[in-house]
Amino acid sequence: MLILIGAIIGLVVGLTGAGGALVSIPLFMQFQGMSLKEASVFSLVAVIIASFSNLVFQRKDAQVPLAALFIIASAVGSFISEPFKHLISDIYLAVTLAAISIYSLYSVWVPIKASQEVNGTKVHPLKTVIIGLILGLLTTFTGLGGGVLMLPLLLKIYRFEQKKAVATSLVVIGFSSLASFLIQISKGTHLKIDLSFIGLFIGISITSYLLKLLMERLPKKTSSNLRKIVFTLVVGLSLAKIFS
Repeated sequence: MLILIGAIIGLVVGLTGAGGALVSIPLFMQFQGMSLKEASVFSLVAVIIASFSNLVFQRKDAQVPLAALFIIASAVGSFISEPFKHLISDIYLAVTLAAISIYSLYSVWVPIKASQEVNGTKVHPLKTVIIGLILGLLTTFTGLGGGVLMLPLLLKIYRFEQKKAVATSLVVIGFSSLASFLIQISKGTHLKIDLSFIGLFIGISITSYLLKLLMERLPKKTSSNLRKIVFTLVVGLSLAKIFS
């Protein structure tokens, strides 16, 4: 079963650069009998493996310096905004979530023209820091994963083509998840991984490789539509989880 779970997580993360925790937590709870706390920790492991496994095959499209700046700035934004989270009214949070979700879907389904792509090279570092701070704030206030918020930013503000946006998002969520995992372990969170979890790694790794082969063979329009559909499902899961 863990091979199948890993395959699903690897597919979602590899296609969208987002959604790993949203998919893995309910799967771990349903099929592995984990509590929410246990599933949350194991989901970080799954997202780390899925992010870096897919990044191995998509690394040529990743903009690593930009991703590193995002990681640092968003971490600072999350740290600064955490004490103020309880001050935000539920109705304002709901409106913010709806707006972000609509914009995310718009960004994915209405791509920029190839002639408009600048690959982030014309964006001033200060602007990236400011956007990263806002990203950290929104992640803290809304509970949406960083990848769900990253993709529309990379597509519309940085004008990346879709595959570059996904690859860069993989760097961000991979290292962000790793940092979160190490922090939890340092605070005494216990993680019990037995040999059966090798299946999780196998499932994710196989899917990551097969996904690379598939995306190379699919027509560009078909692969783009596949990414859009899966991302739409991820955003739908995000809203369903939060509003429930």
